[in-house]
Amino acid sequence: MKKRSLSIFISLLLLSVITSSCATIIGGRNYNAKVKVLEHPDAKIEYEGDVRGVGQASFKAARGKANDFSVTISKEGCDSQTIHFNGRKFRGWAFVGTLGWTGISSSGIPLPWGIAVDGITEAWWKPDINEIGVSKQDYNHYIYEVNYTGCDNPNTEETKEQDKNIGSKAERLRELKKLLDEGVITKKEFEIEKNKILNEN
Repeated sequence: MKKRSLSIFISLLLLSVITSSCATIIGGRNYNAKVKVLEHPDAKIEYEGDVRGVGQASFKAARGKANDFSVTISKEGCDSQTIHFNGRKFRGWAFVGTLGWTGISSSGIPLPWGIAVDGITEAWWKPDINEIGVSKQDYNHYIYEVNYTGCDNPNTEETKEQDKNIGSKAERLRELKKLLDEGVITKKEFEIEKNKILNEN
């Protein structure tokens, strides 16, 4: 009876150590995600509501949520943009590795601790490198390259002024064409004045 109690105690102690660790049996429940914002080194990167870096950031992400990985990119004067990655793949070699972590109960029944722990923590998953923007550095490090388009149409004073100038040129060219059609100016005069307007900054 004492032998059986000791065996159960040791088994429970081992399971407690494994599950309370930051890593599970094969590879851990988390992986290291590195996010890079292409062509925007001053853009903020948010993950799960927290700013993780500017331009690029590294942080831990849950393997089980590799198919629900989202980052929000923002930049002063531009729109914020949330980018989603939805692919994940099964880590077959990790599953095979957990098979070696099997104990035997006092009654001789195999206890697959490795499978149980990695199954509960979803450590068998990894990001899908076939998804656009995702690449693998090693089994525990994945890179996400993000194309941020929040600044593609900035609503700045400079662009407003440019739009105003373009509109003004168009109106003047229409007036000039009207004068030509009415015979007020000659074709040569029209071409000279048209070129002046078009060459204005």
